[in-house]
Amino acid sequence: MTSSFVSADSSRTATRPKPSRVNLDNKKAYLDLLILKLTVEELDQLVQLSPNAGLGAICDWYPTHHSQFNSLQALNLEKSRLKIPLMATGECLHSLFSNKASVFPQTLGLSSSFDTNLVHQVGRALGTEARSIGIHACFSPVLDIAKEPRYGRSQETFGEDFVLVSHMGVAYSSGLSKNGPVSDPDATAPVLKHFAGHGVPSGGLHSNAWAGRGRRELLSETLTPFKAAIEQSPGVKGIMMSCTAVDDIPAHIDPFLYEQLEKWKFDGFVISDWCGLQETVTGHLVAESPADAIRQWLNAGGGIFLYDFTPDVIASSIVELVKNGDVELSVLQKRVRKILEVKYDLGLFHNPYLSEDIDPQAITLSHIPLALQAAQNSIVLLENRSETLPIKPLDQKIRKIAIVGPFADTFNFGSYTGVWGANPADRASTIRQGLLQHLAKTPNSGVDLASAWGANSWHYNSQYPIPGYLLSTNGSSGALRATYYHDTKFQQAAFQTAEMPNRDWGLYPPVGLASNSFGVVWEGELEVPPGRWMDWCCCFTKDDRAVLISESAVSKAGTVLREIMPYTYTAENGSEPPPGGSSFIFTPGSKHHIRIECEVHANWPRTSAAGVHSKWNLVDRKDAIGQAKMAVSDADLIILAVGAAWNSGGENGDRATLGLSTDQSLSAKLAHAMYAQGKPVVLVLEGGRPFAIPEFYAQSAAGFLGQAAGQAIADMLFGVVNPGGRLTMSVPYDAALPVYYNQRTTKPASHIPYYLDVPKPALYSFGYGLSYTTFSQDLQGMKECTFSPGDTISFSVLVRNTGPVAGSHVPQIYLLRRQGSSVTTANKQLVAFTRVYLNAGDTATATLQLEVDRYLPLINRSYERVLEAGSYTFALMNDGSLEAPAMAEVTLRVESSHIYEKY
Repeated sequence: MTSSFVSADSSRTATRPKPSRVNLDNKKAYLDLLILKLTVEELDQLVQLSPNAGLGAICDWYPTHHSQFNSLQALNLEKSRLKIPLMATGECLHSLFSNKASVFPQTLGLSSSFDTNLVHQVGRALGTEARSIGIHACFSPVLDIAKEPRYGRSQETFGEDFVLVSHMGVAYSSGLSKNGPVSDPDATAPVLKHFAGHGVPSGGLHSNAWAGRGRRELLSETLTPFKAAIEQSPGVKGIMMSCTAVDDIPAHIDPFLYEQLEKWKFDGFVISDWCGLQETVTGHLVAESPADAIRQWLNAGGGIFLYDFTPDVIASSIVELVKNGDVELSVLQKRVRKILEVKYDLGLFHNPYLSEDIDPQAITLSHIPLALQAAQNSIVLLENRSETLPIKPLDQKIRKIAIVGPFADTFNFGSYTGVWGANPADRASTIRQGLLQHLAKTPNSGVDLASAWGANSWHYNSQYPIPGYLLSTNGSSGALRATYYHDTKFQQAAFQTAEMPNRDWGLYPPVGLASNSFGVVWEGELEVPPGRWMDWCCCFTKDDRAVLISESAVSKAGTVLREIMPYTYTAENGSEPPPGGSSFIFTPGSKHHIRIECEVHANWPRTSAAGVHSKWNLVDRKDAIGQAKMAVSDADLIILAVGAAWNSGGENGDRATLGLSTDQSLSAKLAHAMYAQGKPVVLVLEGGRPFAIPEFYAQSAAGFLGQAAGQAIADMLFGVVNPGGRLTMSVPYDAALPVYYNQRTTKPASHIPYYLDVPKPALYSFGYGLSYTTFSQDLQGMKECTFSPGDTISFSVLVRNTGPVAGSHVPQIYLLRRQGSSVTTANKQLVAFTRVYLNAGDTATATLQLEVDRYLPLINRSYERVLEAGSYTFALMNDGSLEAPAMAEVTLRVESSHIYEKY
């Protein structure tokens, strides 16, 4: 199927063909017969997934209405000789890769909740949203273990600890799939990634070779989350391979990795990472040609090609490989059968269409409270010096608050959301917006709020969506009035609605329009935040097919920054306006009437997405730091909102240094100078990796918190919610790496493993986090003093909220290093945790469970997976730092060793 088949003609669904029902209820018999009927050419089509063609599967297509998906599926079935339905795949990391879905905290932030129930709910929400628009398989969760802070994609992980990643991965996978069956109309099939070793690339550079300690670490830690998700979440139906190489063998073609999947009885398909197989030819150089790479891939155990080679190259190569016997026909049939089995399990052979009663937008809106809850519970409080927080304007005699930094009034979602981390904007809130809402609720406070960006989020002038609360129409804030037209001359009005001019229409026109050629006019008021005069730019940027007229100076399409710009771009364009930008003098506190006219033409030579985005940049090009100085000079409290955005973190966003960007450092130094003079400073640090900035840490919240970030952070600052998140990646004191907590130190106690020039390697360790209240915890007596293979150890922890306000606590059980182990083990290793929510003065007994067979065996010197006999000491701790004291300990014994398997 080629992209030219795409049609918005929903009338096709009335005569859509149905697959044959011969033996349909007998899965094995039906698929046995189907496989035998497929020609080599048809088998080839079913392992393809191309950006320009829908063959066996399609990817990254996010329709807005059931008719759009159903018409494509119907057309596919008309073209398919054997009536095999399409399977749609998509990104579901912490949102869908579109402008239309909910945006939850990025994975690293979500893991900071230490709340598997919450993670399950988020997975459940995104699974429902994905299936409502036709996505059957989600490329998530990411089960990489993030031990390299320089790596930009650390934000996509659940952190540095394999036990935590395992629990979070099981919870998220079970949420996406409803823990099976995935044929339910609100369930999707999780595709675990990246298998394996993707989270620790050497030097922190994307796709570099795995920098782990060796195969023992691979077996004991790296593979554990994948094994756990496959065995404990039966809805898992896919594995995406890693672009890296372990022991110099690229993961895509490593037989050892496929052997593990067989051992775990994985019953889904395997898919390559984006061009990962192509890299065996162009990067790893272990394949001589595309055909050779395809041969190695299929023979090793690979299945679907994700954008590796063109459909023609894949098709001709497979036909030739089968003809020559380099790939046996039975091998190709086996790979395709796995794909067909997943389609069958998804219910696509029984009913390949979306229900006409489904309302994706209503489903998304129903998840707004969950998005806020997830953001609130993911915030980590690192310091609270002088009890500056929560903010109490009357008690603290605060008359003016200044918020400074590039994230004071912008959206910052992280990777794998619409248009690189700042969309969808409709339901999003900024920190300034959240602060204003709280100040408005404080009677007679009389507190002024000053703001200044002070710096860009990175070294060049980027594009930021104009927040909705600054837009209004007819006295109602949050949107402009949009009038859609059937034509591009703005003569045949179709309908009106209130919306932000940030649209990603995709391949189809908005619902209610019959053609991809249409017009839209947005009109209303834009309110400029108070402060100084701002001399910078405003821009209305476009995706491929949108053509703007009216007064904008933009004249060409493709002005949306969709990639992380390299160092060379920064050097050449660091002082230039963002693409599509026009210089404009914004008068502080003024209102501007705006009218945006947009034509969208359906005459583009290829299928592409159409969209338009209203953006601006309020970093004064003449005196950005001067604006910040004016804002903070007479403020009673300073909030510094700095960190990283999509343009300095994420895929291809690797960094050699772990500090703030140069321009943000100037703002931080300004705030630090004010702090030295006695003014309270709150550092709100956003981003998807730790920052080595010990000189700037004061009060701090961290993460990509999603669409509700602004409200959640303001709720935390004003004490409406009590922060209770914990770090899942250790924060380095400097760039000395690695800094993850579960290392293996070998020096005697008199040689503390610290450097001479910094106090300690980690400024804040894994598991660390503060609260506005205090807790006591105690490990209750164990009933048994021994345990055996197959057991689940239950630790009972008595937790009491001893402080003045409601809050939450995360008890953590660590296994301490064993005397007499056959191999060196970690100083301490998290084995169990939970999160307990308590009102002031309340007490609860929490049960923390440890599955012995999964988390206690090690790989001994003979490469046997074994639970060794001997004593095991478990400690109740507040975090994983080297100096953290044990609140209580218990020692249990294993009487005799048990070997599970030999590698």
